[in-house]
Amino acid sequence: MKKHGIAVLFFVLTSSIFPQWQSLWTSPAIDYNTYSGWLSFEKDADGWKSRFYTLDTDYFKVMTSEFSYTVDYTYTFTAAEKLAGYQLYSIGYDLTGDGKTEFYVLGYEGSSSNYRQTMKVFDIVSGQVLLFKGDNNYSYSYPTFSDINGNGTLECLLSKAVYPSFATYQYEALVTGVTGSSDKIIPLKFELRQNHPNPFNPTTTISYELDKQQTVTLRIYDTNGSLVKTLINGTQESGNHEVVWDGRNSEGIRVPTGIYFYELINQQGSSAKKMVMLK
Repeated sequence: MKKHGIAVLFFVLTSSIFPQWQSLWTSPAIDYNTYSGWLSFEKDADGWKSRFYTLDTDYFKVMTSEFSYTVDYTYTFTAAEKLAGYQLYSIGYDLTGDGKTEFYVLGYEGSSSNYRQTMKVFDIVSGQVLLFKGDNNYSYSYPTFSDINGNGTLECLLSKAVYPSFATYQYEALVTGVTGSSDKIIPLKFELRQNHPNPFNPTTTISYELDKQQTVTLRIYDTNGSLVKTLINGTQESGNHEVVWDGRNSEGIRVPTGIYFYELINQQGSSAKKMVMLK
């Protein structure tokens, strides 16, 4: 009787520890080199709803729902955007009033040692280009959206560096006419962006995106792997972040011209990119 009682107790415990799970959805096999996941894509009364997406060397595709592999919308990368490394991002706002977020994508023109960056904001639903910045005399940054003057509508903010010298840069602020800045989508993932301007002299801006509050470290290295300077080392909130490097090392001495690397380290891993300081 005693053994029987123990057996009954064991059955009760195992039933509560190992509940039965039912399969909800399984995607088809996805190529290892294809990025995929879920993004906040469309608004309803309760907030932003997710859709499944894929991104490869030719296309960015948004599916019909969160558990679907049927393509609803497709964006095809241009040659300049492929050269830039498929740098496509969700803006996190509905700029057209159709209840869906818009996107921007960066492009590189010219040689890899001294490229000129272009920027395009587009509506993947209609295929319409909402804004394009690509001037032979300037290299453009990525856009940011904020109600910078507090009037209740969003401005599109970007900078442009004179090309090819990168000797000076200017800021531009564009009116969007879009309200509702509180509808901003939480960033999807940890993302380190290319510095701008690049090449640069004497300063450059490094930006990155965090999907949650976490401890991050941002460091500059030379081509020998020696640490030049630690720019950030601490806890930061989710969202977009920017830091300006003035081209000086940890002792305040200006570094020589040449190639440098910047690395962002967080709880999810690390990412590094190359930048060039000109005379």
